[in-house]
Amino acid sequence: MYITYCRNQKSVDLEDRTDYRLSLTGGDYRPTWLVRVSDWEKVPGTEAVDGYHTISYCWEQSGEVVKNETNEEYSLVDNGKHCIVEDFKLFEDSILQWEDFYNALIDIQEVDKEVGERKIRKIINPIKKRITKMKMMLHNKEEHQEDNQKNDEEKDKEDASKVASDNHEEEYLMDFKDYVLFCVPQSKTTRIRYVTYEELLQQVCKDFQVEYVWYDKVCIDQKDNKAKSKEIKQMHKIYQNGRYTIAMIPEAAVIDPKDFEHKVFATGHKAQDRLTNCVWESCWFKRSWTLEEVMMARRILIVGTNTNMFQNSLHTNDVPTTIDFLSSTLLDFGGRTEQNKGSVNQALAYAHFRTSTKPHDMIYALKNTFYHMFDGMEISYSTNIKTAFNDFYRHVVTNDLSILCFGSNLRFDGDARLKSTMDSYNLPSWTGVSGSHADSYVSTTLHSQLKYHIDDTMWMYITTKHYWKIPVKPYDHGCYSFPKTSRVENAFYAEKIDRINRDRCHKDYTNDLTTANKHAILLEWIVNINAVTGCYMTHYHQPQDGLLTQIRPLTLTEDCEECIILPILLESHTEICIQRDEKVSNFTIGRYDHDYCLPVLRECTEGTGRYKAIGVYYIGEGNKISDQPTFQWNHCIGRDDIFTDDPKKILSSLFENDDHDTLKEFIIE
Repeated sequence: MYITYCRNQKSVDLEDRTDYRLSLTGGDYRPTWLVRVSDWEKVPGTEAVDGYHTISYCWEQSGEVVKNETNEEYSLVDNGKHCIVEDFKLFEDSILQWEDFYNALIDIQEVDKEVGERKIRKIINPIKKRITKMKMMLHNKEEHQEDNQKNDEEKDKEDASKVASDNHEEEYLMDFKDYVLFCVPQSKTTRIRYVTYEELLQQVCKDFQVEYVWYDKVCIDQKDNKAKSKEIKQMHKIYQNGRYTIAMIPEAAVIDPKDFEHKVFATGHKAQDRLTNCVWESCWFKRSWTLEEVMMARRILIVGTNTNMFQNSLHTNDVPTTIDFLSSTLLDFGGRTEQNKGSVNQALAYAHFRTSTKPHDMIYALKNTFYHMFDGMEISYSTNIKTAFNDFYRHVVTNDLSILCFGSNLRFDGDARLKSTMDSYNLPSWTGVSGSHADSYVSTTLHSQLKYHIDDTMWMYITTKHYWKIPVKPYDHGCYSFPKTSRVENAFYAEKIDRINRDRCHKDYTNDLTTANKHAILLEWIVNINAVTGCYMTHYHQPQDGLLTQIRPLTLTEDCEECIILPILLESHTEICIQRDEKVSNFTIGRYDHDYCLPVLRECTEGTGRYKAIGVYYIGEGNKISDQPTFQWNHCIGRDDIFTDDPKKILSSLFENDDHDTLKEFIIE
């Protein structure tokens, strides 16, 4: 694929952040090699005395991907068809996507064939001229010179004959299938240059006053496997120590000037909200390497087709910013303090839905993200992929049991919310690959008598005398309900959830759950468990002879009627942001709220002692969060008299009446 970069960009930042961006410094570390932007030459990293920047991009969007049928390896060919648009006129020159453009042409034709053809000509002509110019520039020098000798009248005749042919017209248009977005100039002064990807990157760096940049294609010797392996192991240092990362995301564009006037609470206006949605849906956000790059980066400059946005982490500096998945979860993941550091579940919430050209790249990227866990683990592209995945997850679960904080990846109608890329590796249930992990920071506390280990077959052995064995029911309108919830019903309940969330934002919102019916209570729990885990409630548990307000939700990857609850407290730390200026939607973190979950097991075959990890049981929030006793963790066991947020005391209280006579061994497949 090829991309388009308009130099006259419209930033979606709420305030001009140029001075702040230029004042930033990075860390002391320097990569082995950098690119000097002024002449695009590779130079020693030590030359960048005042710091450097890093590039993050989607490989498939830097040229044409070619597959070698002999060894099934992929390579990339750059034919210099990337576009730099000079003197771009915002909201005048058209920015189009091939699919939308093509469908628009079909719609016009179907409405009125005669009128439609005239409209199509009006749209196609500037595109045709652009492609003709592009093809001329890509011809060899001799042919190019010969074309330049034609007079204007001859060119017009040639163009007219081409327009007359539907086949030629289709041929012209098909070229635009190679572009993520393309520009159709409407202004006479707008000019387009066709360049290689590196030439486009050089122009971007110059426009944003970047002097030195780390770009993998130049700074890593792709032919030297030893040097390549060494650099890959340093990727976390390279991105952590850069001043900021430039992310090339051509899907990002501003189309409607009214988006800047439409107010949105967390992001300021609809234009920035749309841009973050574009990032989420982009090719860049689906790749394994780019996940590591954004999680290691301190700050990020997103460069789209005709827009840009500068973003920093909410967690690690005092500069207020807007709220999105970049600022709240991903940015500066590797550099956070002990109080708000990242946990394994946060990375897996994104990693399990990422793709890579080689499956080993996913391990490399995740290993770098959690570099402090993997001192003794070595992998290479020659390592058996099953062995590599097993080694990775064994290291992870040994260090951080937040890997157990996952739930259902299904919506109410049973359709998957995200498409997993991990299905083919036959990984254990405790890795959470069949579900979706929570994306907030999770700390874990084990009951003092619980022990666990992983054997050579990747089974997890847990021994404890404290556990619950409880009956659960599927939610009547959930993914395991019968009859199955329809898409219309799914949309209906999704709207109900949104309405409750909106109502809760109002200071005068009250809902006395002590007098509410079961349906109303379950709706409230759907909202709560979704806010904490990002997953929908699939089941619920109501203690025998317990109150309706003691109902608690579960989010499970499999349907079941009975399950085991383990004494492992999964404590979610949710940032509560404060708006620093009423006039600007910029925020800093004011505090962290705490919510608590417990892992859930289902027995595979009765009496075998073998189980599957299938999700979490949400017991409630900390005592200090709200004035609603129903939502607090202690209410689920009928102990409203207990007030503590100490994890060990919470576990002790939860399981004080469930001390079995003998140790029970749970073998989790």
